[in-house]
Amino acid sequence: MARIILCIFSLSLVPLFVWADVDKQVNPTSGLAKWKTSGEDFSLELVQVSPDYVRAVFSARGLPADVVENISHYCVFGTIVKNRSNHPVSYRLANWRVVTGDGVEHKLKLKSEWINEWSAKGVGFRWLLLADGQTFDEGDWIQGFTTLGLTPGSTFDLYYSWGRQGKTVHGEIKGMQCAPVN
Repeated sequence: MARIILCIFSLSLVPLFVWADVDKQVNPTSGLAKWKTSGEDFSLELVQVSPDYVRAVFSARGLPADVVENISHYCVFGTIVKNRSNHPVSYRLANWRVVTGDGVEHKLKLKSEWINEWSAKGVGFRWLLLADGQTFDEGDWIQGFTTLGLTPGSTFDLYYSWGRQGKTVHGEIKGMQCAPVN
């Protein structure tokens, strides 16, 4: 009996892994791609953002040229996260990773890291970037830019996770690519 209880308890500690379909589409006009995956409780959409578009968006907000140029050298995605369940769902970008073709694991650069960097330069900008983490009620969603310290055109696999009802659920999107230089 103790062995059965231990086995059941051990299984409850194992994170869930969800094999969700990934839909990749390429905009025929811009050539930019987007990847979308939707499970029964969580959906994630990532859209390539070109370095020129990043420059235009951040320049239009009045950011200093060196700040704009720095972020334009990152791999940037427009990111939409949605709760599709009947329960609260949460994510933490600090737990997400990308793995490049050479097997090297990279973290995302978080909004809080950008804010700290910009604050040190006297820039008080806090908008546009996806929150480091969020808990959503049923039907809630959020969007913003996510940034990776990869060069334009780099390919990678994304490993992401979210939480629901005390469990961590993992997903992956294989064969993603940073937007190329315009």
